[in-house]
Amino acid sequence: MQQPQTGVCAEPNLHGLTLFLNVMTDDTEMMRRKLAQVPAILRELDERFSEAMLNGFVAVGNDYWDIVYNKYRPLQLQPFPDLQDGDRYAPRQPVDLLLSVRSDRFDANYLAVRALMEWFGHDVELVEQIRTFRYLDGRDLNGFIEAPDNPRAMRKRAAALIDDEQDSRFAAGSYLFLQKFRHDLRRWELLPSEQQEQLMGRRKVSGERLPEAEIQQITHAAKARLFDAQEQPLLFLRQNMPWGDLREQGLLACYFSQRPRQVTEWLKQRYYADVEGDYDPWLDYTQALSNAAFFVPSIDFLENSI
Repeated sequence: MQQPQTGVCAEPNLHGLTLFLNVMTDDTEMMRRKLAQVPAILRELDERFSEAMLNGFVAVGNDYWDIVYNKYRPLQLQPFPDLQDGDRYAPRQPVDLLLSVRSDRFDANYLAVRALMEWFGHDVELVEQIRTFRYLDGRDLNGFIEAPDNPRAMRKRAAALIDDEQDSRFAAGSYLFLQKFRHDLRRWELLPSEQQEQLMGRRKVSGERLPEAEIQQITHAAKARLFDAQEQPLLFLRQNMPWGDLREQGLLACYFSQRPRQVTEWLKQRYYADVEGDYDPWLDYTQALSNAAFFVPSIDFLENSI
């Protein structure tokens, strides 16, 4: 049975570090060897900081995949979808590699990404690093519980990981869409809590959906619900964490799925106005600054592709 990378289905952590990298070498054989070693480096550090629940993954960008793994390609790997409707848009920012480390200790994360960057050396260029954190009891910075309808326990694996029947070569891998949102919290916090709840469609404290009789407008909960137009469930896993300082704040959203077309459909039903002109109203208060598509191979694929 193939093993997924630990960061895909891990339980929530207190701290995260995410690195966007571009590859600076044409030596693809060496890059495959270096990528194959990433899970072992993380495993060794997890054993060293066992109380921190350290986990992570390396993901390969859609555009770089055919360069580094030119023999085989995941069947449904595609660029991040084109999302633009009115003043709502999600600009693509493709990068070659994504490194993510999470744990309950920031110093363990810092040590891990330093070790990984030393391992890759001058063969990669750091484009951006994002420090994420758990806010209160798993909330977005807008004060609402983040992804309250996320799959839990073993349902995470069923939603995120490819099985043998779908694509045996890439079993235990996952398609990943990433969005880095920047929130306009000043505008958001001018709204009374009751109006915020009307816009989100949920209670701020409990995360429960508002009764239909109390809803006065289209809501984020309605536009972001995990069902398609035919009322079929959309299966994917969100591993989202807030980021920010006193100048800028937002959410780093990671959507893992065995069926990336379902994530694309979910994103479109949020961004594109329907026949009544309605879209996800939360998008009036947040903007996705960068968006990219990746594939997260299994540990076995990385090791067997050297």
